[in-house]
Amino acid sequence: MAGRTRAGTTRRQRGSHRAFLDWTGPADPSVDVGVAEIALPIRYWRTDCFMGLFSADIGAVRDLLPSSRLHPVRVTANLAVVALGVFNYLETGVGPYGEIAVSPLCTLDRAAPPVVPLATGYLRGMSAFVAHLPVTSRIAREAGRRVWGYPKFVADMDFDLSPESQRVEMSEGGQEILSLEVRRRGHVALETAPLTTYTAHDGRLVRTSIAMRGHVATAIGPANGELLLGDHAVGREIAALGIASSPLVTRTYLSHSAILPVGTDLGPTDRPYSGHQGSDAELGRHTVRYDEGLVRTVTRSTAGPVAAVGDRA
Repeated sequence: MAGRTRAGTTRRQRGSHRAFLDWTGPADPSVDVGVAEIALPIRYWRTDCFMGLFSADIGAVRDLLPSSRLHPVRVTANLAVVALGVFNYLETGVGPYGEIAVSPLCTLDRAAPPVVPLATGYLRGMSAFVAHLPVTSRIAREAGRRVWGYPKFVADMDFDLSPESQRVEMSEGGQEILSLEVRRRGHVALETAPLTTYTAHDGRLVRTSIAMRGHVATAIGPANGELLLGDHAVGREIAALGIASSPLVTRTYLSHSAILPVGTDLGPTDRPYSGHQGSDAELGRHTVRYDEGLVRTVTRSTAGPVAAVGDRA
């Protein structure tokens, strides 16, 4: 009987997991993104990811947002919050690739008070404008730009994983963009709230709610990570936000699954935003170093010359 009880419990647990994976929203099994056909929503079954939340100048962040309907999330009257999220997608509906999101946290149609949850490190879901979203795959770039307006470009990413920390170095055409290190520490909790992103797509403001499920360790304080910015144009743009080099909060995911559906049109933006265009490289370099003697090469770079930063009004 005990064995049956345990088996029954396992089946119920698996059933709850299936409820997350069994998508009931809009779907399309064949969407042409120019370089391939993909199925929507895009499913992300297994991902290594970590992020840091950094303070930045609220005026510079406000100037970056393409719509007056978006309001920066604040920690003080003069400081906004910018998230740098790092995703090493291992198993997805569009193949493995790396991705780094540079995203000021924001709210829609209302100015939020300073973020009290940052004092405890607890965030129930996040909403953010995606300012830069480099990836290591042209398929991921084209899908992101064409379907959602995500400002993606192909870059090189080298991940370095150890029991104590996770680190990524990102560059394009040999020019360093940034490096981010996050220590593996903090209180672990189950996260089920969606991530909401805002993008500017062909002059329209688009909101996308990304279903997520995973266990995340949250740590508070500047000793938990470090951000360094390079001389690449995107690195200089991030630096111009007045972003701090030490995080307010770091988050390390022990497990992470997500479902990316189509977004919702919220109407026209006040000004266009396209982000950095990058080259037409098929792939960026994507490596994962586990120790000094073991480096996994996921893809090798096919990048050409560095392109100029896209115009932004």
